[in-house]
Amino acid sequence: MWRFVSLLAILIASPAINWCDTVQFTVAPANIGTPIQGPVDFDLFSSGLNGTVLAGQSLSLDLLLDNDVLARLFLIDPGTFGIGLDIHTNAGVFPGFAGPTTGYLLDANGNQFGGTQVAGRAAGDDGTFGMGLVSFTLGNLGGAQAIDISGVHFDTSLPTNGFVITDAQLRFSFNTATDRAEFGTAQQLPEPSTKGLTLAGALVIALTAWRSRRKQLVL
Repeated sequence: MWRFVSLLAILIASPAINWCDTVQFTVAPANIGTPIQGPVDFDLFSSGLNGTVLAGQSLSLDLLLDNDVLARLFLIDPGTFGIGLDIHTNAGVFPGFAGPTTGYLLDANGNQFGGTQVAGRAAGDDGTFGMGLVSFTLGNLGGAQAIDISGVHFDTSLPTNGFVITDAQLRFSFNTATDRAEFGTAQQLPEPSTKGLTLAGALVIALTAWRSRRKQLVL
């Protein structure tokens, strides 16, 4: 009962809460300069939202790698890449979904990179809910197969139930063995080699041809 009384007090006091916030995620030193090879889900955690009561707030979130670290993504097939935010709460039960959500990647300078996407949303009976971007294409990323990002941006709203955030989890999902990431500052990350990009282009052509043959076989 106390949770709902507190929630009512929050809503009365702040009927139009709108937050613009930056949440920092730290990459462990052991993962700096070490290639993260797919298929894998690579997770980072932050306490930056801890203690926030779920009261329907509208949030404009910049989820950034701290200490000037960047993620260099090598995406042969961007359609298999995903990046998302899972929010843990003290609910212990289904916490409800975030509201309608959009998002986009942030480039090395913190500016929008690629188009804005409608994010997928999920929730679980373990007290978590989340959002994610999965609709990447070469066109959406300006034709680049190797890109540097500082994080991701989401415009969303929280559920309205009075539960409290206990952790935030940023997940990079690489679903094929041809995709990978490398973390480091601009000075630590090597320039992408021409040889590597040529090989990447060849793999894209091969993948396209394989998909074409597979489609013909299915038909």
